[in-house]
Amino acid sequence: MNSTLSFAAGLLLPTLLAPFALAQEATGTDRERIAELERRLELLSEEIAGAQLGAARPPLGDGAFGFAPGAARIYDVEEGVSIGGYGEIRYDDVQGGADTSDVQRAIIYLGYRFDEKWLLNTEIEFEHATVENGSGADSSPGSVSVEFAYVEYQHSPTFGARAGLLLVPVGLVNELHEPSNFLSANRPFVEQRIIPSTWRENGFGVFGTVADVWDWRVYVVNGLDASGFSSNGLRDGRQKGGKAQSDDLAAVARVDYVGTPGLMVGGSVYYGHSGQRTPGLSANVNTTIAEGHVDYRAAGLHLRALFARTELDDVAELDAALGLVGNATVGESQSGWYAEAGYDVLHGSGSEQSLVPFVRYEELDTQGSVPSGFASNPARDREYVTFGVAWSPIPELVLKADYVNGDNGAGTEPDLFRLGLGWVF
Repeated sequence: MNSTLSFAAGLLLPTLLAPFALAQEATGTDRERIAELERRLELLSEEIAGAQLGAARPPLGDGAFGFAPGAARIYDVEEGVSIGGYGEIRYDDVQGGADTSDVQRAIIYLGYRFDEKWLLNTEIEFEHATVENGSGADSSPGSVSVEFAYVEYQHSPTFGARAGLLLVPVGLVNELHEPSNFLSANRPFVEQRIIPSTWRENGFGVFGTVADVWDWRVYVVNGLDASGFSSNGLRDGRQKGGKAQSDDLAAVARVDYVGTPGLMVGGSVYYGHSGQRTPGLSANVNTTIAEGHVDYRAAGLHLRALFARTELDDVAELDAALGLVGNATVGESQSGWYAEAGYDVLHGSGSEQSLVPFVRYEELDTQGSVPSGFASNPARDREYVTFGVAWSPIPELVLKADYVNGDNGAGTEPDLFRLGLGWVF
């Protein structure tokens, strides 16, 4: 690559420099042409210099406007295309169950900045390695999805609007779900079942920052689909942007304090109807999700905590429409919380490596309360203690190992040993 550019430069430079010999005599249009040639020469020189410097990788940065570093690549581009991505491979040893290894996801971020005001940002996700038709040994669990795809207008550095398939701005992981953003081999259980990450819906909204102290986002999106609700939470009510039923809409608002370096404290509220066109259901199934969170990363410390609660109306009517009886009922309330602490033992060593032992405790109950005449399933009341270590040889790569001690009211929750490999660029 370097020799090719140098050869090209050797051919082009004499041509580019020749007009300067006439600069003393040139006037008007000639001077404009010479100025343009000077500009092109400077660009060519920068390209050659960049190639000769070798593979100096662009820094990941800190993310921007509610997006993790890889997803925020487009915000570093003045015009044209941006490319980023991430991926995760995981091995799960389920105590007393089947062990699995999985290319959980491979992601490509592809963005395009049209000009200083308008941009497009997308995330294309490949899950579980293979997507193919077939049955038996030829079948596969894989899928291809658009994780987000939105057009954005940046009115100013502190205010903008976006529309398309949007990540719902709830919790610590849903928007910032790259593997370098969480220490465990998989995302916290609370942010899978109480907050159904990764959660995206079609919609539009506005976002901004106030005095570099407050970040905020307000969106209107299509509502969840209550026909997917179960005793295990709301996760299967996500519509993911594909022919999403939009008879019922929802609004979500989020505010974070970011005025202290390394600290983010905030919360979000989601409210909307989820009835959609569920057969046999005429109720709205009003759905509220509220959460508060704190994340602190400084001086080698990694501290975070989150509490989330969901409230549903019309659950008895929903159970009847879905044919749910006994302890299979959808929960009228669901809640969960976790607290996590880790410390980078290589902090201050001058190395770009990090080695973070951590521990996390979490509780969740997807049947915190149930309609009259129904019973809760004790297996839905769970707690987990996760302890492990995350090693990053460079900021873009992370290797993880953890052990999860699980328990529930029925005594049936298995323990897990997990290994993870993640990357982001």
